[in-house]
Amino acid sequence: MEWTYCLNQHIIAEIMSLHWYALYTRPRFEKKVVERLQAAGFDAWLPMQTVVRQWSDRKKKVEVPLFNSYVFIRAKLQDLYHAVQTDGVARTVHFNGAPAVIRDEQIELIRKILIGPDAFDVRERSFAKGDQVKVTHGPLKDSTGRWINWRGKKRVCLELEQLSQVILVEVPAAYIEKITAREE
Repeated sequence: MEWTYCLNQHIIAEIMSLHWYALYTRPRFEKKVVERLQAAGFDAWLPMQTVVRQWSDRKKKVEVPLFNSYVFIRAKLQDLYHAVQTDGVARTVHFNGAPAVIRDEQIELIRKILIGPDAFDVRERSFAKGDQVKVTHGPLKDSTGRWINWRGKKRVCLELEQLSQVILVEVPAAYIEKITAREE
């Protein structure tokens, strides 16, 4: 009987603790959803990136969401229902039948990517597509991923498993070590 009490206390503690969750929004509603969630008292975050867009007469730098139709929210599980009721939110992102908890390390990784340098020059070319690699230095230190491509530079692909998204970042070859050889 005592173990049931401990298990129930653990479940209650988990429900009452703050976690990061991903909300799926209507297309192009990310900024509005974040504003509405913040106005409702939620800790909401929309990772943005600057891209160059070409118009017929000019090029312009614009801020766009890093993940289209995704907004992150730090909330208690019990408050997630109220967040989903926000105008523009389509649903909560689920993983294994439950709202997907995004680990703090993953949110921190996204933040590091966004504040880090855009790209580095790379000279060494000892990696092949599909190689498992680990970043050993810089803002992405200890991140792992798969080697994707190079065009005079090296790209490391880091996957956030709950979101089924892939982030391509460029880091110097000196900052990367191979974990395993690629499988053929």
